[in-house]
Amino acid sequence: MTKMDDTDLVERLKEAFDSLIPPDSFPEYPQEALEMGTIVRSITHNRLAVITDAFYGDVDETGKKIIIYTLFLFPKRTPLDNTSLEKDKYYLVNEYEYNIIAYLMMKPINMSKLKSFLGGLPL
Repeated sequence: MTKMDDTDLVERLKEAFDSLIPPDSFPEYPQEALEMGTIVRSITHNRLAVITDAFYGDVDETGKKIIIYTLFLFPKRTPLDNTSLEKDKYYLVNEYEYNIIAYLMMKPINMSKLKSFLGGLPL
């Protein structure tokens, strides 16, 4: 394959994906959501995390849209040393807005710096 064939193939694949899922079909980041990079605590997992994304999920009983946050959870640490308590180090979860506690007094984390620190892991 030549470089021209590769470019043509990429364009055709893009057109195929756009025909299946139009680019405008993905919702925007909710205006009232916490900023990406905000440090939070997941109540469900009892771990510190950082917000990597937000989107609208279900609707509550009053008809208001509920925000769902994608959180990048940090490893749990023991208070006496700096070792991890669990086998898994980091992972992503989705949490409802009422299942997190936001630490608004701290400046949000620069996501590109965090990504490079973790060796380019996709966030």
